[in-house]
Amino acid sequence: MIAGLVNLFITNVTITTDRSYDHPLLRFSAALPEPHARLLEAFKGLAYELVIRKAKVQQLERRGQMVVERLFDTLLSDPESLIPQSSWEDGCLESSTERRVCDYVAGMTDSYADRLYKRLFHPGFGSSSDEL
Repeated sequence: MIAGLVNLFITNVTITTDRSYDHPLLRFSAALPEPHARLLEAFKGLAYELVIRKAKVQQLERRGQMVVERLFDTLLSDPESLIPQSSWEDGCLESSTERRVCDYVAGMTDSYADRLYKRLFHPGFGSSSDEL
């Protein structure tokens, strides 16, 4: 059934052109006919209600927000000491400190952010000889 739906959507995509843009990434866009677009929106709404709104998923999302916020605030307090020198020097030196820390946090994988969070905030996690 999933394969059939994917085929339905893909084979009914139309490409539209907006000549006001020169760059092909902006000039061309994909669209679905109205009935297909309504069906896709219905599936998105169903997935949102059955999956995203579940309490366990919302709890994980809230935890992720907390981890990112706390990492950002902590790294911002002393970025030259807490962010590896190679990463800190690779950033755009003209940008503000806040922007550079934000870019660093945004570039983290989930597992790296989780390990760094534990290293910073969980007593007994890691040691001075560990590598992240």
